[in-house]
Amino acid sequence: MLTTKPLFKSIIFSVLSLTLVACSSDKKIEVSKPNDGQTIAEYVASQDFSGSVLVAKDGQILLSRGYDYADRSNKIENSFDTIFRIGSVTKQFTAMAMLILEERGQLALTDTIAMYLNDYPNGDKITLKNLLNMTSGIKNYTEMGSFSSYKNTSLTPLQLIAKFKDTPLEFTPGSKFKYSNSNYVIAGYIIEQVSGQSYAQFIEQEIFQKLGMTNSSYGKDKIGFDKYAQGYSNNKPVGSISMTVPYAAGALVSTVEDLYKWHQGVTNRALISEESTQTMYTVGLNGYALGWNVSTNRHNEKFYQHGGGIDGFVSYILRSEDSGYFVAVLANEEEFPSGNLAFNIMSLVDGD
Repeated sequence: MLTTKPLFKSIIFSVLSLTLVACSSDKKIEVSKPNDGQTIAEYVASQDFSGSVLVAKDGQILLSRGYDYADRSNKIENSFDTIFRIGSVTKQFTAMAMLILEERGQLALTDTIAMYLNDYPNGDKITLKNLLNMTSGIKNYTEMGSFSSYKNTSLTPLQLIAKFKDTPLEFTPGSKFKYSNSNYVIAGYIIEQVSGQSYAQFIEQEIFQKLGMTNSSYGKDKIGFDKYAQGYSNNKPVGSISMTVPYAAGALVSTVEDLYKWHQGVTNRALISEESTQTMYTVGLNGYALGWNVSTNRHNEKFYQHGGGIDGFVSYILRSEDSGYFVAVLANEEEFPSGNLAFNIMSLVDGD
Protein backbone atom coordinates (compact mmCIF):
# COMPACT_ATOMS: atom_id res chain seq x y z
CA MET A 1 0.00 0.00 0.00
CA LEU A 2 1.24 3.49 -0.88
CA THR A 3 1.68 5.62 2.23
CA THR A 4 4.21 8.34 1.39
CA LYS A 5 3.15 9.60 -2.06
CA PRO A 6 -0.13 11.21 -3.09
CA LEU A 7 -2.30 8.90 -5.14
CA PHE A 8 -3.45 11.73 -7.39
CA LYS A 9 -1.50 14.63 -8.85
CA SER A 10 -4.31 17.11 -9.36
CA ILE A 11 -6.43 18.83 -6.75
CA ILE A 12 -9.63 16.97 -5.92
CA PHE A 13 -12.80 18.70 -4.76
CA SER A 14 -13.87 17.78 -1.30
CA VAL A 15 -17.15 15.91 -1.33
CA LEU A 16 -18.78 18.83 0.48
CA SER A 17 -18.24 21.06 -2.55
CA LEU A 18 -20.34 18.65 -4.57
CA THR A 19 -23.35 18.40 -2.31
CA LEU A 20 -26.86 19.43 -3.18
CA VAL A 21 -27.97 20.01 0.39
CA ALA A 22 -25.47 21.29 2.92
CA CYS A 23 -24.79 19.20 5.98
CA SER A 24 -26.38 20.85 9.01
CA SER A 25 -25.04 18.47 11.65
CA ASP A 26 -22.20 19.10 14.08
CA LYS A 27 -21.40 15.37 14.15
CA LYS A 28 -17.98 14.44 12.73
CA ILE A 29 -16.90 11.03 11.46
CA GLU A 30 -13.25 10.28 10.80
CA VAL A 31 -11.96 7.76 8.26
CA SER A 32 -8.64 6.15 9.14
CA LYS A 33 -5.94 5.21 6.65
CA PRO A 34 -5.59 1.53 5.73
CA ASN A 35 -3.00 -0.53 7.56
CA ASP A 36 -0.28 -2.43 5.74
CA GLY A 37 -1.51 -5.88 4.73
CA GLN A 38 -5.16 -5.02 5.31
CA THR A 39 -7.64 -6.34 2.74
CA ILE A 40 -10.31 -4.09 1.25
CA ALA A 41 -13.04 -5.96 3.15
CA GLU A 42 -11.11 -5.71 6.43
CA TYR A 43 -10.45 -2.03 5.91
CA VAL A 44 -14.07 -1.05 5.16
CA ALA A 45 -15.34 -3.17 8.05
CA SER A 46 -12.97 -1.33 10.41
CA GLN A 47 -14.62 2.04 9.69
CA ASP A 48 -17.63 3.66 11.33
CA PHE A 49 -19.59 3.26 8.12
CA SER A 50 -23.26 2.78 7.28
CA GLY A 51 -23.93 2.12 3.62
CA SER A 52 -22.80 0.01 0.67
CA VAL A 53 -19.50 -0.32 -1.18
CA LEU A 54 -18.54 -1.86 -4.50
CA VAL A 55 -14.93 -2.16 -5.67
CA ALA A 56 -13.91 -3.60 -9.05
CA LYS A 57 -10.78 -3.94 -11.16
CA ASP A 58 -10.68 -4.94 -14.83
CA GLY A 59 -14.21 -6.28 -14.82
CA GLN A 60 -13.79 -8.31 -11.63
CA ILE A 61 -15.78 -7.30 -8.55
CA LEU A 62 -13.47 -7.39 -5.54
CA LEU A 63 -16.05 -6.31 -2.96
CA SER A 64 -19.79 -5.68 -3.07
CA ARG A 65 -21.67 -5.54 0.21
CA GLY A 66 -23.55 -3.45 2.71
CA TYR A 67 -22.55 -2.35 6.19
CA ASP A 68 -24.62 -1.44 9.23
CA TYR A 69 -28.31 -0.64 8.90
CA ALA A 70 -30.53 0.70 6.14
CA ASP A 71 -33.19 1.13 8.82
CA ARG A 72 -31.84 1.27 12.35
CA SER A 73 -35.16 1.13 14.18
CA ASN A 74 -36.20 -2.07 12.41
CA LYS A 75 -32.67 -3.56 12.24
CA ILE A 76 -32.81 -3.90 8.43
CA GLU A 77 -29.26 -4.26 7.19
CA ASN A 78 -27.70 -2.49 4.23
CA SER A 79 -26.96 -4.78 1.30
CA PHE A 80 -25.37 -4.62 -2.15
CA ASP A 81 -28.85 -3.93 -3.57
CA THR A 82 -29.98 -1.33 -1.02
CA ILE A 83 -31.19 1.82 -2.78
CA PHE A 84 -29.68 5.16 -1.75
CA ARG A 85 -30.23 8.74 -2.77
CA ILE A 86 -27.10 9.69 -4.73
CA GLY A 87 -27.43 13.48 -4.70
CA SER A 88 -25.11 15.23 -7.14
CA VAL A 89 -23.86 12.00 -8.69
CA THR A 90 -27.11 12.60 -10.62
CA LYS A 91 -25.29 15.25 -12.65
CA GLN A 92 -23.31 12.78 -14.74
CA PHE A 93 -26.61 11.23 -15.87
CA THR A 94 -28.01 14.65 -16.76
CA ALA A 95 -24.89 15.45 -18.77
CA MET A 96 -25.16 12.09 -20.53
CA ALA A 97 -28.79 12.83 -21.43
CA MET A 98 -27.76 16.09 -23.10
CA LEU A 99 -25.02 14.33 -25.05
CA ILE A 100 -27.50 11.69 -26.24
CA LEU A 101 -29.78 14.46 -27.50
CA GLU A 102 -26.85 16.21 -29.16
CA GLU A 103 -25.92 13.04 -31.04
CA ARG A 104 -29.50 12.87 -32.30
CA GLY A 105 -29.23 16.43 -33.59
CA GLN A 106 -31.89 17.70 -31.21
CA LEU A 107 -29.63 20.22 -29.48
CA ALA A 108 -26.00 21.38 -29.47
CA LEU A 109 -23.86 22.19 -26.46
CA THR A 110 -23.00 25.47 -28.20
CA ASP A 111 -26.68 26.49 -28.07
CA THR A 112 -27.54 29.27 -25.66
CA ILE A 113 -30.17 28.78 -23.00
CA ALA A 114 -32.11 31.65 -24.58
CA MET A 115 -33.05 29.21 -27.34
CA TYR A 116 -35.02 27.19 -24.77
CA LEU A 117 -35.80 29.83 -22.11
CA ASN A 118 -36.29 32.98 -24.14
CA ASP A 119 -36.94 35.22 -21.14
CA TYR A 120 -33.96 34.09 -19.04
CA PRO A 121 -31.78 37.10 -18.13
CA ASN A 122 -28.49 37.00 -20.07
CA GLY A 123 -29.61 33.72 -21.56
CA ASP A 124 -28.05 34.63 -24.90
CA LYS A 125 -24.63 34.66 -23.20
CA ILE A 126 -24.86 31.25 -21.49
CA THR A 127 -24.35 28.04 -23.45
CA LEU A 128 -25.47 24.55 -22.56
CA LYS A 129 -21.81 23.67 -22.12
CA ASN A 130 -21.50 26.50 -19.58
CA LEU A 131 -24.26 24.80 -17.61
CA LEU A 132 -22.65 21.37 -17.67
CA ASN A 133 -19.11 22.46 -16.79
CA MET A 134 -20.16 24.96 -14.11
CA THR A 135 -18.99 28.15 -15.83
CA SER A 136 -22.35 29.88 -16.32
CA GLY A 137 -22.13 32.34 -13.42
CA ILE A 138 -25.67 31.43 -12.34
CA LYS A 139 -26.06 31.52 -8.56
CA ASN A 140 -26.49 28.22 -6.75
CA TYR A 141 -30.08 28.08 -5.53
CA THR A 142 -29.31 25.67 -2.69
CA GLU A 143 -27.02 28.32 -1.16
CA MET A 144 -29.68 31.03 -1.22
CA GLY A 145 -31.37 31.97 2.03
CA SER A 146 -34.83 31.08 0.74
CA PHE A 147 -33.94 27.46 -0.07
CA SER A 148 -35.06 25.87 3.21
CA SER A 149 -38.49 27.45 2.87
CA TYR A 150 -39.45 25.43 -0.20
CA LYS A 151 -37.40 22.25 -0.20
CA ASN A 152 -40.44 20.22 0.85
CA THR A 153 -42.68 21.87 -1.76
CA SER A 154 -43.55 20.17 -5.04
CA LEU A 155 -42.43 22.46 -7.86
CA THR A 156 -42.44 22.33 -11.63
CA PRO A 157 -39.05 22.88 -13.29
CA LEU A 158 -40.09 26.41 -14.29
CA GLN A 159 -41.23 27.19 -10.74
CA LEU A 160 -37.85 25.97 -9.47
CA ILE A 161 -35.97 28.04 -12.06
CA ALA A 162 -37.99 31.08 -10.97
CA LYS A 163 -36.40 30.77 -7.51
CA PHE A 164 -33.02 31.91 -8.90
CA LYS A 165 -33.78 33.28 -12.36
CA ASP A 166 -33.67 36.97 -11.46
CA THR A 167 -30.52 36.73 -9.33
CA PRO A 168 -27.62 38.61 -11.02
CA LEU A 169 -24.87 36.52 -12.59
CA GLU A 170 -21.87 36.07 -10.31
CA PHE A 171 -19.40 36.42 -13.20
CA THR A 172 -19.26 36.59 -16.99
CA PRO A 173 -20.21 33.19 -18.43
CA GLY A 174 -17.17 31.13 -19.33
CA SER A 175 -14.72 33.27 -17.34
CA LYS A 176 -14.74 31.35 -14.04
CA PHE A 177 -15.76 28.09 -12.42
CA LYS A 178 -18.28 27.93 -9.60
CA TYR A 179 -20.24 24.85 -8.66
CA SER A 180 -23.95 25.57 -8.95
CA ASN A 181 -26.88 23.18 -8.82
CA SER A 182 -28.91 25.77 -10.72
CA ASN A 183 -27.03 24.86 -13.90
CA TYR A 184 -28.33 21.31 -13.86
CA VAL A 185 -31.89 22.36 -13.04
CA ILE A 186 -31.92 24.38 -16.27
CA ALA A 187 -30.30 21.46 -18.10
CA GLY A 188 -33.08 19.15 -16.89
CA TYR A 189 -35.75 21.54 -18.11
CA ILE A 190 -34.10 21.75 -21.54
CA ILE A 191 -33.92 17.94 -21.74
CA GLU A 192 -37.69 17.87 -21.18
CA GLN A 193 -38.38 20.54 -23.80
CA VAL A 194 -36.23 18.86 -26.44
CA SER A 195 -37.21 15.23 -25.80
CA GLY A 196 -40.91 15.76 -25.15
CA GLN A 197 -40.60 13.56 -22.06
CA SER A 198 -40.21 14.29 -18.40
CA TYR A 199 -36.64 14.23 -17.12
CA ALA A 200 -37.43 11.09 -15.12
CA GLN A 201 -38.89 9.32 -18.16
CA PHE A 202 -35.94 10.19 -20.38
CA ILE A 203 -33.32 9.00 -17.87
CA GLU A 204 -35.28 5.79 -17.22
CA GLN A 205 -35.83 4.97 -20.89
CA GLU A 206 -32.55 6.10 -22.44
CA ILE A 207 -30.09 5.20 -19.67
CA PHE A 208 -31.39 2.95 -16.90
CA GLN A 209 -33.31 0.53 -19.11
CA LYS A 210 -30.56 0.31 -21.73
CA LEU A 211 -27.93 -0.49 -19.10
CA GLY A 212 -30.10 -2.86 -17.05
CA MET A 213 -30.05 -0.53 -14.02
CA THR A 214 -33.23 -2.01 -12.59
CA ASN A 215 -32.83 -0.56 -9.08
CA SER A 216 -32.21 3.02 -10.24
CA SER A 217 -34.86 5.67 -10.73
CA TYR A 218 -35.95 9.20 -10.05
CA GLY A 219 -36.22 9.33 -6.26
CA LYS A 220 -39.27 9.17 -4.04
CA ASP A 221 -40.12 11.91 -1.55
CA LYS A 222 -40.39 9.41 1.30
CA ILE A 223 -37.78 6.72 1.97
CA GLY A 224 -36.97 3.95 4.44
CA PHE A 225 -39.19 1.22 2.94
CA ASP A 226 -38.83 -1.66 0.51
CA LYS A 227 -35.18 -1.58 -0.61
CA TYR A 228 -34.76 2.12 0.14
CA ALA A 229 -32.32 3.09 2.87
CA GLN A 230 -33.40 5.55 5.51
CA GLY A 231 -31.05 8.54 5.64
CA TYR A 232 -29.64 9.82 8.93
CA SER A 233 -28.25 13.11 10.14
CA ASN A 234 -26.73 13.54 13.57
CA ASN A 235 -27.95 9.99 14.38
CA LYS A 236 -31.56 10.92 13.62
CA PRO A 237 -33.64 9.84 10.61
CA VAL A 238 -34.14 12.63 8.10
CA GLY A 239 -37.60 13.59 6.94
CA SER A 240 -39.01 13.74 3.46
CA ILE A 241 -37.89 16.17 0.76
CA SER A 242 -39.74 16.86 -2.46
CA MET A 243 -37.53 15.38 -5.16
CA THR A 244 -38.78 18.05 -7.55
CA VAL A 245 -36.40 20.39 -5.72
CA PRO A 246 -33.10 18.53 -6.31
CA TYR A 247 -34.56 17.52 -9.70
CA ALA A 248 -31.92 17.03 -12.45
CA ALA A 249 -29.19 18.25 -10.09
CA GLY A 250 -29.65 15.48 -7.52
CA ALA A 251 -32.93 13.54 -7.48
CA LEU A 252 -31.77 10.12 -8.65
CA VAL A 253 -31.44 6.98 -6.53
CA SER A 254 -29.32 3.91 -7.20
CA THR A 255 -27.36 0.98 -5.80
CA VAL A 256 -23.64 0.23 -5.90
CA GLU A 257 -24.22 -2.62 -8.36
CA ASP A 258 -26.29 -0.43 -10.68
CA LEU A 259 -23.59 2.23 -10.57
CA TYR A 260 -21.11 -0.43 -11.61
CA LYS A 261 -23.35 -1.17 -14.61
CA TRP A 262 -23.26 2.57 -15.32
CA HIS A 263 -19.45 2.51 -15.20
CA GLN A 264 -19.37 -0.40 -17.62
CA GLY A 265 -21.87 1.25 -19.96
CA VAL A 266 -19.90 4.49 -20.09
CA THR A 267 -16.61 2.64 -20.49
CA ASN A 268 -17.98 0.48 -23.32
CA ARG A 269 -19.61 3.46 -25.10
CA ALA A 270 -23.00 1.78 -24.85
CA LEU A 271 -24.92 5.06 -24.93
CA ILE A 272 -22.88 7.59 -26.92
CA SER A 273 -19.98 7.54 -29.36
CA GLU A 274 -16.28 7.83 -28.59
CA GLU A 275 -16.32 11.42 -29.85
CA SER A 276 -19.19 12.40 -27.54
CA THR A 277 -17.55 10.56 -24.64
CA GLN A 278 -14.38 12.59 -25.09
CA THR A 279 -16.52 15.73 -25.14
CA MET A 280 -17.99 14.60 -21.82
CA TYR A 281 -14.48 14.13 -20.39
CA THR A 282 -13.03 17.41 -21.73
CA VAL A 283 -11.89 19.41 -18.74
CA GLY A 284 -12.95 23.02 -18.44
CA LEU A 285 -11.95 25.20 -15.49
CA ASN A 286 -10.97 23.76 -12.10
CA GLY A 287 -10.62 20.22 -13.42
CA TYR A 288 -14.36 19.91 -14.04
CA ALA A 289 -15.65 18.34 -17.25
CA LEU A 290 -19.33 17.60 -18.03
CA GLY A 291 -20.68 16.06 -14.84
CA TRP A 292 -17.28 14.64 -13.87
CA ASN A 293 -14.24 15.92 -12.07
CA VAL A 294 -11.07 14.67 -13.80
CA SER A 295 -7.71 13.92 -12.17
CA THR A 296 -4.52 11.99 -12.90
CA ASN A 297 -2.70 9.52 -10.66
CA ARG A 298 1.03 8.98 -10.32
CA HIS A 299 0.94 6.54 -13.27
CA ASN A 300 -0.62 9.26 -15.47
CA GLU A 301 -3.90 7.33 -15.55
CA LYS A 302 -7.02 9.47 -15.75
CA PHE A 303 -9.70 9.11 -13.11
CA TYR A 304 -13.26 10.40 -13.26
CA GLN A 305 -15.13 11.07 -10.07
CA HIS A 306 -18.00 12.91 -8.45
CA GLY A 307 -19.52 13.15 -5.02
CA GLY A 308 -23.03 13.86 -3.90
CA GLY A 309 -24.75 14.86 -0.70
CA ILE A 310 -28.44 15.20 0.03
CA ASP A 311 -30.35 15.08 3.32
CA GLY A 312 -29.17 11.95 5.12
CA PHE A 313 -26.91 10.61 2.34
CA VAL A 314 -23.38 11.07 0.97
CA SER A 315 -22.12 9.29 -2.15
CA TYR A 316 -18.94 9.06 -4.19
CA ILE A 317 -17.92 7.42 -7.47
CA LEU A 318 -14.27 7.04 -8.46
CA ARG A 319 -13.45 5.27 -11.73
CA SER A 320 -10.75 4.91 -14.37
CA GLU A 321 -10.92 3.55 -17.89
CA ASP A 322 -7.12 3.53 -18.16
CA SER A 323 -6.66 1.15 -15.24
CA GLY A 324 -10.09 -0.49 -15.00
CA TYR A 325 -10.66 0.69 -11.42
CA PHE A 326 -14.11 1.41 -10.01
CA VAL A 327 -15.18 2.35 -6.49
CA ALA A 328 -18.68 3.37 -5.38
CA VAL A 329 -19.41 4.40 -1.80
CA LEU A 330 -23.03 5.08 -0.85
CA ALA A 331 -23.60 6.13 2.76
CA ASN A 332 -26.92 6.71 4.51
CA GLU A 333 -25.34 8.99 7.09
CA GLU A 334 -25.05 12.65 6.12
CA GLU A 335 -21.78 13.25 7.95
CA PHE A 336 -19.82 10.35 6.49
CA PRO A 337 -16.79 11.32 4.32
CA SER A 338 -17.57 8.98 1.42
CA GLY A 339 -14.93 10.56 -0.79
CA ASN A 340 -12.20 9.92 1.75
CA LEU A 341 -13.21 6.27 2.03
CA ALA A 342 -13.27 5.90 -1.77
CA PHE A 343 -9.75 7.29 -2.16
CA ASN A 344 -8.41 5.17 0.69
CA ILE A 345 -9.93 2.07 -0.91
CA MET A 346 -8.31 3.05 -4.19
CA SER A 347 -4.93 3.23 -2.47
CA LEU A 348 -5.39 -0.41 -1.44
CA VAL A 349 -6.38 -1.51 -4.94
CA ASP A 350 -3.66 0.58 -6.58
CA GLY A 351 -0.94 -0.01 -3.99
CA ASP A 352 2.49 -1.27 -5.02
